[in-house]
Amino acid sequence: MHPIRFAAVQRHDTHVFHYAPGDDVAVSRHWPGLFEEWPEGETPFTEWAVNNNNTEEVAVYVGLVWRLTAGLARYAIPTYYRDDAARTLGREPVLVDWEYEVDAEQLTAESRDNGFVPGRAALTIRPTAWEVENASRAGLFPLATPRDLVSALHAVIFDASSEISVFAVAPGAERFERLTAALRGPVRPALGHILGDDGIFLDLTIGSDLGNYDSIIIASCTDLLRPLTDLAADCAQRVESYEQRLDELHSVRDFLRAMPELAGVDLDAS
Repeated sequence: MHPIRFAAVQRHDTHVFHYAPGDDVAVSRHWPGLFEEWPEGETPFTEWAVNNNNTEEVAVYVGLVWRLTAGLARYAIPTYYRDDAARTLGREPVLVDWEYEVDAEQLTAESRDNGFVPGRAALTIRPTAWEVENASRAGLFPLATPRDLVSALHAVIFDASSEISVFAVAPGAERFERLTAALRGPVRPALGHILGDDGIFLDLTIGSDLGNYDSIIIASCTDLLRPLTDLAADCAQRVESYEQRLDELHSVRDFLRAMPELAGVDLDAS
């Protein structure tokens, strides 16, 4: 079994958990078809943001993020590629002043985690006046299904490293307004203040180029050690089961049928 372990760190009144695999990966045996040509239509990338570089572990991450935040309303900041995310998600974001930053080239949890930094967005070669005016703002998008999280990944994953921060809070307009208010303004926000008693924060960073590494950061004002340990163990069991079935996957269609079981989620389920 491939262990997926989170290291716990107490930060003031916030419980923080880091998963930093370094050179290890959640999935060690890969479907050979990832390294071959795919037919047009639904592919590992269109459906799960999985390719021959960022392999099946991406589906494991998507499932882990979604399952840990069950019952909460989810909002995401796809770092830097705000306007690309608007296109892949098909919706406009709420503009905010702050985003979370992880340095994918660092190996330790402490050196990777830079916390909240001023937001920024990529500019096109010929930016519009609106793009220039809002280049220092990040975009917060609602996520209704795991497919939305994959769509956000489509906007960012082509870079040397990619990052999506997810804020999961109690459903409702009032709670969403509190979240956006905390991410706006001249003062760097505190994670505990943003989360309150009901929220969970997750940062998913995926390294693509050599020297860039995956990580997951999870934070909450309540101690998530027990549910997170149980979820990580379940993820590891799903990976082991998937690797044992690899020889049964003969086509892209077979692969896509196996992904919900590996991830533990259906892409279109809420």
